[in-house]
Amino acid sequence: MKINRNIPKMFKIWFIIPLIIIVIAAAVFTGYAVSYKDISKGMNIGTDFAGGSVVNLVLGETELSDSSKYNAHLKTVTDILQDDAIAEQVVQYAKDELGNDIDVSAVKATVSYSQKSDSGTNMTLVVKYDNISKTYDSTNELTKYRNELIVLRLNEIYSADNGYSNVNVTYSNIGATASETLIRTAIISLAISLAIILVYVIIRFELWSGLAAIIALIHDVAIMVALTIAFHIQVNSSFIAAMITIVAYSINNTIIIFDRVRENSKIEKKLNTNAIIDNFDIADKSTKQSMTRTINTTVTTMFAIVIFAILGASTVREFALPVIFGLIAGFYSSVFISPALYALMKNAGDKWRRERASKTSPTFAGQKKKKNA
Repeated sequence: MKINRNIPKMFKIWFIIPLIIIVIAAAVFTGYAVSYKDISKGMNIGTDFAGGSVVNLVLGETELSDSSKYNAHLKTVTDILQDDAIAEQVVQYAKDELGNDIDVSAVKATVSYSQKSDSGTNMTLVVKYDNISKTYDSTNELTKYRNELIVLRLNEIYSADNGYSNVNVTYSNIGATASETLIRTAIISLAISLAIILVYVIIRFELWSGLAAIIALIHDVAIMVALTIAFHIQVNSSFIAAMITIVAYSINNTIIIFDRVRENSKIEKKLNTNAIIDNFDIADKSTKQSMTRTINTTVTTMFAIVIFAILGASTVREFALPVIFGLIAGFYSSVFISPALYALMKNAGDKWRRERASKTSPTFAGQKKKKNA
């Protein structure tokens, strides 16, 4: 791939673009938080972290084996979860019984995922959705009341009067299955991974390469989170798995480029023993030499993940979409962020060593002694 301009020297542009994405994500986060009047709604936290409710409709294989019928029943449940009349009843209940003011939008439920379970006449539609925020419902009393109204409405729809028989509708509340333990474990795992990667890159290459690689990985995770917020994708335990996957994957392209940097630096030092090496040129040359390989590996991986995102179930998409964001961020940081960071830090370090060496040289010492005399 022919690129005439020096890529790392354009670092101001490359550094601004991620900042713009993060600012947009912050604006989206604020918009959702203000809209729902609940800061926890700024990010679409799934039931793995926030808890939720599950409604089960035993409809039988006849009603659920066909995809069109399955989707029709799922739409029925989804419409009830978003029903204005039920939401207004809950709002009125909160005001009359609990003395709480709550907005209608905070009462309406959002589906986390749906699936089929069992078989034959026992085949069941399972729909998982979020509880009312703890900000308004610390005891889950409002959530319980809302669920009872939802089940009552479903029983009315799936009654014998409407041509259904033996349809059993039940619900249950679930706790935060991942919550603090999973988050703490993920943070510890991520920190250990970054530390090991830093040590490995420093041993194999040098300090500046290691620092640039770690900053690039932090960038990848930050952009992955920002885009997940911007597109309001649900964050469940699969998101943690996606984040760790990207940290492990995106370092590969960076290592390839730094390997070329090391080889090109050795060649440049042999050819120009007395010249000051411009590390921007070394980083640019190494990046361009690795560009085709970097694009090919990213695109081939992306192809498989995109198929998962398109054809997979909702739980698969919750993993695939953040991975896609991470792959894009990883490619960007490998090509545009880490080489530029390396060149900036390496040039600064080389300049500091030259200045220190000149101050300790015999010529400098003699000049300083003559000046003092």
